[in-house]
Amino acid sequence: MSESATLRRCVLLWGGLRVVSFVVAVVAFYLRPRTPGIVAVTSLRSFLLSPWYVWDVQYYVEIVKNGYQPGAATTNFHPLYPWIATLVAVVIREPLLSLLLVSSVAGLLLTVYFYRLARLDVDEQQAWQATALLLVWPASVALFAPYTEALFLMLSVYCLFAARQQKFWLAGLAAALATLTRQQGLFLALPLAWEIWEASGRRWPNALRKCLPLLLVPAAYVIWIMYRAVAINDVHPDFSSPQKFIHTVMISPSSYEITEQHAFLPPWLTIWKALNVLWRGETLADAFIIDIALSVAFIGLFVLSWRYLRMSYRLYCAAILLISLSFYAGDIDPFLALPRHLLLAFPVFIGLAARYRLRTFPLLLIVLVIGQMGLLRYLVLQWWVP
Repeated sequence: MSESATLRRCVLLWGGLRVVSFVVAVVAFYLRPRTPGIVAVTSLRSFLLSPWYVWDVQYYVEIVKNGYQPGAATTNFHPLYPWIATLVAVVIREPLLSLLLVSSVAGLLLTVYFYRLARLDVDEQQAWQATALLLVWPASVALFAPYTEALFLMLSVYCLFAARQQKFWLAGLAAALATLTRQQGLFLALPLAWEIWEASGRRWPNALRKCLPLLLVPAAYVIWIMYRAVAINDVHPDFSSPQKFIHTVMISPSSYEITEQHAFLPPWLTIWKALNVLWRGETLADAFIIDIALSVAFIGLFVLSWRYLRMSYRLYCAAILLISLSFYAGDIDPFLALPRHLLLAFPVFIGLAARYRLRTFPLLLIVLVIGQMGLLRYLVLQWWVP
């Protein structure tokens, strides 16, 4: 199969999942249990969009409609995704549809650039398998919802792709934009720094001359903090403890309105507290078990792929795993959204494809797609937070 045909195959998979996800979301929403009849809809647009108005999507819609407001929970969300959707909404006049369009276009570009990134390390068939695994992994349901994951991953993949080609200013710009999409964009500085180090022949004088693009990453975060401080009066520094500094400067104090008991702890302490919650039976078992199962599976994939990852990818993936495991979301679901956060360590799928040539790959894809669509149903019914 030619290179273009394989890439087209990846795009067709993404397109198929995009269509199927709409069908599953609509069916799950309007045929939900214990609901007497179908909810009334006023147009085809509302019929298709209503299933997606769940969880964090409500905050993004509010930002698109009214911007950031002082004291509102929306200040917890980074601006690039809703701001791009705001520009789209000027034309189509529908905030939720704008968010879906931005996410969908980003997902399509992610598919293309992830395949090209994988081809730098593996052959054509392995690159197809890596791309397919990324798209059908159960937690990747977030790529097809109006969430930030598609945009963040697209920018992150392009960052690594540009860095591998030694286009460091483009890579730094992509990492900066990713940081304006999610906090985890800060960790793209690690693989970028390593690629600069490698391109400099591992010589400090050469590396220092090429490291200026790295400054774009923290600069983007500083710009967001300054915007919160000046435009919406959301920054009131408290240096009395690391937790208070994080929640008054690095992220918005309004984050407690979304998850009341959350905290940033050492990963081992987070895991210990989560196991205690599970042992005492104080959690919503179904959602928590899903989060644990997907998280353990992904960490297992990371371990299996380790030897086959570039050092820059190892640094990035390890940082994402550690910071994700450091977030304790409270006693109801201690690992709330952990599978979605771990998904940001996307190079794992390249290492996995490099290690294994799966002969029963079509069957595996079918099983994973069924699992992903099952989680989409749970998302639409608000039984599970992705």
